[in-house]
Amino acid sequence: MVRFIVYCLCFMMLLAVPAMAQDMVITYRSPESINDSRYNYDTEALELALEKTSDTWGGYSLLPSPVMNFPRAIDFLKGHELDNPMFKLSASAELCEEFEYVPFPIDLGIVGYRMFFVSDTVNYRLSKVKSVKELKEFSIGQGAGWLDGEILEAAGFKVRVAPNYESLFNMVAEQRFELFPRGINEVELEFKSHDHIPGFMLNRTIGIHYPLPRFFFTNKNDKKAAQRIFEGLVMAYEDGSLKELWMKHYGPSLEFAKIGDVTFFDVENPLLKGVDPSYKKYMLKFGSLEK
Repeated sequence: MVRFIVYCLCFMMLLAVPAMAQDMVITYRSPESINDSRYNYDTEALELALEKTSDTWGGYSLLPSPVMNFPRAIDFLKGHELDNPMFKLSASAELCEEFEYVPFPIDLGIVGYRMFFVSDTVNYRLSKVKSVKELKEFSIGQGAGWLDGEILEAAGFKVRVAPNYESLFNMVAEQRFELFPRGINEVELEFKSHDHIPGFMLNRTIGIHYPLPRFFFTNKNDKKAAQRIFEGLVMAYEDGSLKELWMKHYGPSLEFAKIGDVTFFDVENPLLKGVDPSYKKYMLKFGSLEK
């Protein structure tokens, strides 16, 4: 009888203890190659947002995704194979309708300012360009599934699509297309990772700009994860810790790019029509723009 009473008391005590909240699992995007550093900042920004919200939302775990290109990333967002995937994609009205998203421009707008990787022979020709019309005479390389290709085609540029990210660097050096535009936050690491390619160069005179907010996108069912990341990013923006992280990753590339010497030609991004413009207050501006 005593043993039975002890069992009952223990069972009641267990019922009285609140269930431990499970950590929120977030899946971040893995790089596509050993030289691919594009997602390092994104992953740290995710971790920062999760840390900022740990008091209100609880613990978390970050897990790497399988290696994937952009079309495959979209497929994963549509399915339910991954726990709360948070993949950075260029915003468009179509993507914002199809997926749950965090309405905060993770890169603070810097990636919309783009310089060109070129071959050594194209470099001289590009340096003589004086207008957008002249710039449209050059062919531009893009990766499969990148929204940049749609933006550039809508603006009247000739776009060539390559199957994967890493192949684009060799292709531009071999003049299979003439220009490979990259964000001014990306050019330093990418140039230093590929400067062994014969004829590969970064042009430092001409660039292009289009508004390109990049959001974290996830499955429509992952609304709580999206809300937590948004709250965390806003908190980090307001207390300066996000800008500190941003400068850590992108400050050296800005210095390397010497954007004060670059003429950026401005083009429209029609894919943003219908996207809630509240993200604009977090966008930074760089250099001078010409139409």
